[in-house]
Amino acid sequence: MSVNNIKRSTQAGYTLVEVTIVVAIMAIIGVVYIGLVANYFVVISRSNELAEMTINSQNLLRTTVENIRFGDGVRQTNQIADPNAPSGGWNTSNTNFVIIIAVPAVNSSKNYIIDPSTGSPYMNELVYYKNGTTLMERILANPGALGNTLYTTCPASLATSSCRPDTQLADYVNAMTFTVYDQNANVTTDLTQARSVAINLSLQRNAPGQPLTVSNSIRVTLRNRF
Repeated sequence: MSVNNIKRSTQAGYTLVEVTIVVAIMAIIGVVYIGLVANYFVVISRSNELAEMTINSQNLLRTTVENIRFGDGVRQTNQIADPNAPSGGWNTSNTNFVIIIAVPAVNSSKNYIIDPSTGSPYMNELVYYKNGTTLMERILANPGALGNTLYTTCPASLATSSCRPDTQLADYVNAMTFTVYDQNANVTTDLTQARSVAINLSLQRNAPGQPLTVSNSIRVTLRNRF
């Protein structure tokens, strides 16, 4: 083998410029791939969170509707004493995000517990209130209803074995407003005249990209007036 052939064989391979170009191309491909993968997981995460929020909003509306239909309407203030209520007691108000639903007390056989002095069922009260972005439910059980299946609840920080913590109904609640209508379908602020209630619910959650928002509304007719 000649000296010239030996020099050519030892000089075979990639030049520095070629290596630099290849590395640059691979880096670009890597960045694009990572971006596509990250975007895929963002889309999947947003879809899952949106589906969860939608299900939660539908479940909350369904539960609220069932309680209102089963109950005796919406009350302006709580009539059952609550030592853990805010100063001045509970007051139904969209501004303070509170609604009080009166529901008849029932026993373990699902029969109404009748107040002998009125001939009508004893009433429990369900108080919906907002704690940060969480919608909570406090139960105020009528103390006169013997055999009542509901029990009064308390804030989690004050809960005991005899006073269970308030129920967490939904997270990421942005707004929940109520519009009350009388028997002529006119808006009224007199809750004693309520014959139907429109509920507007909005959930909002921070997520990659833009915040996720779910809005639902429903109108329910009061069936029981005791």
